[in-house]
Amino acid sequence: MVVILANEADRLTALRHLAIMDTPNEAHFDAVCRLARDLFAVPIALISLVEEDRQWFKAKCGTDLDGTKRSIAFCNYTILSDDVLIVEDVPRDPRFAGNPMVQGEQAIRFCAGAPLILRPGIHVGALCIKDTVARTFLPEQIRQLRDLAEIVVAHLRLHETQRGHEAEIAERMCVERRLRAAAEFQAIAEETARLGHWRIDVAGRTIAWSAGIAGIFGRNVGLAVLALEEHLGFYHSDDRAAVRTRIEAAMADTSDLPRGGYEHRSRVLRPDGEVRYVSVCGVAERDEAGQVVSLHGVCLDVTDLTRSERELRDTGALLRATLEAMDQGLLMTDADDRVRVHNGRVAAMMGVPESLLYDGALFQAVRSYQIEHGEFVGLPDRLKRWLEFGQAEMRVNDYERQRPNGTVLEVRTLPVSTGGLVRTFTDVTTRRSAERALRESEAHLRVSQERLALALDSGEDCLFDWDLAKGSLWVTERWRHKLGLVGELAQPTLSAWIAAIHPEDREQVADVTRAHLKSLTPSLECEYRVRRADGFIFWVLARARVASRTLDGQAARLVGTLIDISQRKEAEARIEHMALHDALTGLPNRNLFRKRLDDALHQAARAPNRCAVLALDLDRFKAVNDTYGHMTGDRILSLVAERLHAIVRESDTVARFGGDEFAVILSNIDGGEATAQICARIIVAVGEPFLLDSRVIGISIGFALLSGDRATAEEVFKRADMALFEAKAAGRNTYRMFEAEAHARAATRSSLALDMKEAIRRGDFFLVYQPIIDVTVEAVASFEALIRWQHPEYGLISPGDFISIAEETGLIVPLGAWALNEACREALNWPASVRVSVNISTLQFRHGLEETVIAALAGSGLAPGRLKLEVTESLLAQDPEQAVAVLHRLRALGVRIALDDFGTGYSSLSYLRRFPFDKIKIDRSFIRDIADPDAAAIVRAVVGIGERLGMGIVAEGVETVEQLELVRREGCMEMQGYLFSEPLSVPEARAFADARHEQVAA
Repeated sequence: MVVILANEADRLTALRHLAIMDTPNEAHFDAVCRLARDLFAVPIALISLVEEDRQWFKAKCGTDLDGTKRSIAFCNYTILSDDVLIVEDVPRDPRFAGNPMVQGEQAIRFCAGAPLILRPGIHVGALCIKDTVARTFLPEQIRQLRDLAEIVVAHLRLHETQRGHEAEIAERMCVERRLRAAAEFQAIAEETARLGHWRIDVAGRTIAWSAGIAGIFGRNVGLAVLALEEHLGFYHSDDRAAVRTRIEAAMADTSDLPRGGYEHRSRVLRPDGEVRYVSVCGVAERDEAGQVVSLHGVCLDVTDLTRSERELRDTGALLRATLEAMDQGLLMTDADDRVRVHNGRVAAMMGVPESLLYDGALFQAVRSYQIEHGEFVGLPDRLKRWLEFGQAEMRVNDYERQRPNGTVLEVRTLPVSTGGLVRTFTDVTTRRSAERALRESEAHLRVSQERLALALDSGEDCLFDWDLAKGSLWVTERWRHKLGLVGELAQPTLSAWIAAIHPEDREQVADVTRAHLKSLTPSLECEYRVRRADGFIFWVLARARVASRTLDGQAARLVGTLIDISQRKEAEARIEHMALHDALTGLPNRNLFRKRLDDALHQAARAPNRCAVLALDLDRFKAVNDTYGHMTGDRILSLVAERLHAIVRESDTVARFGGDEFAVILSNIDGGEATAQICARIIVAVGEPFLLDSRVIGISIGFALLSGDRATAEEVFKRADMALFEAKAAGRNTYRMFEAEAHARAATRSSLALDMKEAIRRGDFFLVYQPIIDVTVEAVASFEALIRWQHPEYGLISPGDFISIAEETGLIVPLGAWALNEACREALNWPASVRVSVNISTLQFRHGLEETVIAALAGSGLAPGRLKLEVTESLLAQDPEQAVAVLHRLRALGVRIALDDFGTGYSSLSYLRRFPFDKIKIDRSFIRDIADPDAAAIVRAVVGIGERLGMGIVAEGVETVEQLELVRREGCMEMQGYLFSEPLSVPEARAFADARHEQVAA
């Protein structure tokens, strides 16, 4: 009896919708089966889709069956749950003990299946593996089987999406056919609706008229066949060229009309000089070959229509211009209470959207909108009923009402003879407000006059009145105290007032005052400092005007105010400081640095090579932020700023541009040597451990002397930046001085960056392979794939020169994918025991490494276990959690993982604990110095760690027999280096592998 789910009908519907049953084999499904078979080392792997009474194998390995009855299908039990079905000893399971596949020739003893869950609750089949021996299935293997099932489901969903697209395309084609049929029907109807008609013979370039055409043109009453050029001569000279162009295009079959032909509205000249307007439409007649042989068409005299249209347009435009020029809003309704005319201003005045006002719109809809938005609330009953219901007996012709937004409208209503109404709306808000304001101002004037005297003595601002003729000065009481004018100074004199102005501002105040007194400025406005009697200084803003003049135009009285603006001045000073300084470190920012660099350039013009500009960049600072967080990174940046400040002098400038970029201007130095000494001191100071777990931060520096060669600030700093680039290229944590050669090297790198993309497309890159030897049997364990570039101009370029450029430009991603595919394909030509190692970049991790590896393996057919990916500690340091997760998934596929250049990073042991690497490659620097006891001890320790963790060890850079013996003595049995072989071309690598394989076999 077949066990089924409650939603069996929905499941079968989803399966039929896929339309995948009994379809041909597909490579991606077969690849998953092969991968499952190899990954779990089983003889049988199936992708089974379960129908109502059978299961059908979409893909299979290890069986000739295309499917079975559902009643004996193991997968029928798999689809009953979201979980993986595992039967470790099938004959012992009562569900399957009597199954023909258990008792028959296949003798199945183990089965595991992961359901193919198309959507929640919809299980269309299963990915199943079987074995003829009982076995134990581990949790990690369960996860791997489920992951492979997810890949199958992804392909099923893709199949479902593609099928939907095909249906959409078929529907679109059907619609297009119907549209073409409709267009042809319309064209035939237009051809039969003739008035005056004509026919143009394309080959003879002649035209035949009907009587109707002759009547319109007033010519050729005898209906003689005319030359086409003579026919064109009857058109108005301004229209003739356009008509000729359309006819020629139609005859040449280049017309853009659907059925060829042409159409136009033009003017013709009758013999009596009268101008007539005609509308012409023509279609093409074709022979059996599809060539245009003639044009047929009709001609309609539209003179009266054209004139009416023009008059109507002119009248409408004049009416519309008049309506829009009105200050009032205007709206006219007809006898059926529908809108017929309105101007643009009326919608806003009535408070309704413009979309409600159009020709033929029901005015009741306008009323309903106004009622809904409370336009008529609070109006008298009669007026409210008229506005809400529009009943003629309640009509109020003229009224005023206030809208909810405070606008006051004056509305006038006039009936028209056709039974409609014309309403005008005038905004009288300003007029009514002015009238009300006038009344209120008169009422408040007396109160204001009473308050003025009190305000003069109680306000925060100072009011002053200077009688220039008498030389007397009046100041409000509060400001007399503010200025310290008490006791004997209670009545300020003009001399005391002037003396209170700060000495540095006194001349400015005098100049501004004189200019206004002479009528050179409309008012006096000036900011200056005032010194109080007790010595306290504060800022004021003075505003004043001459209140009266003598008959001869001399200023007689100056009245104004003083406002204390000290707080504003303090805020402006803070803002100015913020605009020119870095918020985190307090150092000058790029703007202030640029100003000071300009000053230094002026100084260099007088004294060359006495100033220098430094570009500084912290080494690998991003790793600090990623590891410890940005708050810790900010603290380190502040400490670096303090250390830089401690090195330079007060006359020098230390600036921060953002991130981990700093810059320094050194003044009054003794040339390049002195600058180099300061750079060395900076590197030592910054390199001192911080209090954050004793972390050390390096710094790279590039500097350029200001030689007085009239270089701009941008050019000088660019030189320092080039030198910084050279310092980074030299290994970081060092300094370099700008030299012309450095500029040339930078230019070369830029040129290489531009050439690299084209080189990938052109195939200038190729791989060489250096063997890794198992010295216990002298056999090739694997080859490391190394990339090379044959440049058409520069020849063979070293990887050290182009790999860093590829990583900077992002081209390492396509270049790495190419290398991975090429290496996998080539490995198939080696003995089956030989693996291939491929180096992986950090950028490849961020841009779909897993998909690239799977594609390379699937495309080449290489077994995952023969591929080894080499990663570095720096790659793992970028994003440890994500990196380790990716490596685990790759390793689950069977791909081997090696840790390259071990010992050169700073967190090696932590990564060994978090990820079970297959191989550890000891960096060549330890092998080179292995004769040193310390280096030998390190190698011995690494070998011990590898043995303890079950990881193989490879020694890189073995170049002498002595190194071979010392490495062997420390327990390392896999080696790589020029002692065994230099990197080999493809044919050389194949020959090397075959020779070693035959030697071992012998």
